[in-house]
Formats: sequence, C-alpha cells, structure tokens
Amino acid sequence: MKCAVLIQARSASVRLPGKIYEPVPESGSPSILDHVVRRMQLANVGPVVVLIPEDDTLLADYLSVRRIEFLRGPHEDVRARYRHAARAMNLDLVVRATADNPALDPVCAARSVQEIQSRNLDLFSFSAMPLGTGVEVFTAAALLSDSLEGPEYSEHVSLHIKHAPDRFRVEHSPWREGLPPELPRLTVDTREDLEVVRSVFRKLGVDFTLDQLMELFASNPELFAGNRHVVQKTFLPPGASS
Repeated sequence: MKCAVLIQARSASVRLPGKIYEPVPESGSPSILDHVVRRMQLANVGPVVVLIPEDDTLLADYLSVRRIEFLRGPHEDVRARYRHAARAMNLDLVVRATADNPALDPVCAARSVQEIQSRNLDLFSFSAMPLGTGVEVFTAAALLSDSLEGPEYSEHVSLHIKHAPDRFRVEHSPWREGLPPELPRLTVDTREDLEVVRSVFRKLGVDFTLDQLMELFASNPELFAGNRHVVQKTFLPPGASS
C-alpha cells in the first residue's frame, strides 16, 4: 500500500501568527516546522509532503529554499488539500500531521501505520498521548468518500470519518497503559505553549522519545505548568450537545 505523511501548514495563525517559523529551542535553532518534517522523515513510512494554502507565498518560498516537498491547495478548505494530494500521489494511506507539533513521535507514527493495516481499519490513532505527539492515519478511500459537509469538515480533515461510525471502522487505542490522567501539552497554539516546548527541548534535546518525555513530566512537572490553562478546540458529533 502506498503511504505518505501529509503535513498541513500555513503561515497565518490566529493566536500565534507565524508560529511554524519560531525556532526551538533557541534563536538559530530549527523552526517548529523543521522539527515536524524531520521527525516524520524518521518515521520512514513514505514521502513527507507539506500541504499549504495556494496563496501562501512566504511558506512556499521557505519550503523551496529547504528543498522540502509541498503541494498547494485551497486556503480555507484543508480537507480539499488532503483530497487533492491523495489523488495526485495515488495514495492508499494518509498519515496526517500538523505543523504546530514539533514533538511528534516517529515511532508512534510508524506503529499507527502498522495498526491500521493489521486491523483493516479506515482510521486509527493512539489515544492517551501527550497532545502534540501523535498522528492519525486513515485510508484514502475514506478521505475521498462522499461525506458530511460544513465548515468544520473543511477545516478538520478526518472529522467526516469520525462522525460516521455506521460507515467507517475507526479505532483509538491507548498508547500505553497506566498513564496519569493529566498529560503534558506539546502542541503550539499560544506563546505559553511555545515556551513550554522550548523548555522541553532544552532539557531533552531534539531526539527525545515519549518515554523520556513522560519521565521528565513525572520528575519535573512544573516545567509543563505554563500552558495548563490553554483550551484545545474540539468538535462534537452531529446532534450532540456540549
């Protein structure tokens, strides 16, 4: 089966504009996006391609200079970008990653691909992981299927798969048993997130594992306290109430 890692990215962001270009951990270090691309290359599951808005000249230039492969697509419709890429690359499986997660774990990404294949699923991801360390994998057939429509489905690529349990086989399995109920937040949406991520990279270097991350969290929880208040945007299934 042909598989690729597709990373959604854009220069603009509401809460922290230009965050993907921020160096981690220090000035002169690789950017958040550089870390994402490198970690997904280490997963070794297929080509790594960045999906960008068609009008994002700044990001296109940035990727071209670094010789990082990218494809353009609609500015607002991220799902359409993924669908275009899946067709253009003739993919069977898509590993979806986002450009604001510099601590993505390549081992878990590779395991996720193995899981979706061995279980014959339409979508798989590990649950009970620190936010910003995991990916999700889905079939191109599910991605390209006739599906639910609406702004939330354009913005969140696989939501139409998760919201149709009668059509698609979806599983989320714990990454590991016995984890604490509160887990660190390693995605970058705000300045506070960025400072936490920088602190982690200073302590652990660039190639830390999930086990090393959790050991640091257990021994030095105050390092992760700065972004505990940040609220992650979520979407409920159709008909559900908050």
